[in-house]
Amino acid sequence: MILPYLAIALLTLATVYSAIVSFRQTEGAAPSWIFPTAASRPTRIIVGSLGLALLISVGLWLGLGARNNSLRSSRFLIPEGYTGWVRVEFEVQGAAPLPMEGGEYVLRIPADGVLQTSSAEQYGWAKDHYYYYSAQSERVIPASGPDELIWGRINGEESGARGKRKYEEFFVGTAEQFNNQMRE
Repeated sequence: MILPYLAIALLTLATVYSAIVSFRQTEGAAPSWIFPTAASRPTRIIVGSLGLALLISVGLWLGLGARNNSLRSSRFLIPEGYTGWVRVEFEVQGAAPLPMEGGEYVLRIPADGVLQTSSAEQYGWAKDHYYYYSAQSERVIPASGPDELIWGRINGEESGARGKRKYEEFFVGTAEQFNNQMRE
């Protein structure tokens, strides 16, 4: 997450250094690749300042865009003991929108593994959470690591008799169960 900001900072530093170096007037120096020999000092200052202002504007735009991102994480509630493919179909007319709890979308997957919602699909980075649920409790489903039970997450779009559908799918089960499903 910090890598884009580090790249912007490095680019800004390189631009500022280049601008400072190009403003120096040295006798008999070769022309820079940016300015021809006839470029005057005021021209160099104006072009360097405009370049720096453009770079700062782009950095601010990217920074504010990341801060105002409305992408929220999702909380997938899967029936206790369920194994198999889970499918969430988005923008289904007449379906209920996804509820929100604690700043997260809550996706309560029915026993057949297919959830339809009128909510739009989200794109971008978010940390989703997976839980098995029963009438008595919820327990975390590991989505990574040696006990991972979430596999093959994909997003797609298809057209058919029901019209155009956007969907998200993933498999719940062990690596062996997932590999067996992929072979079928």
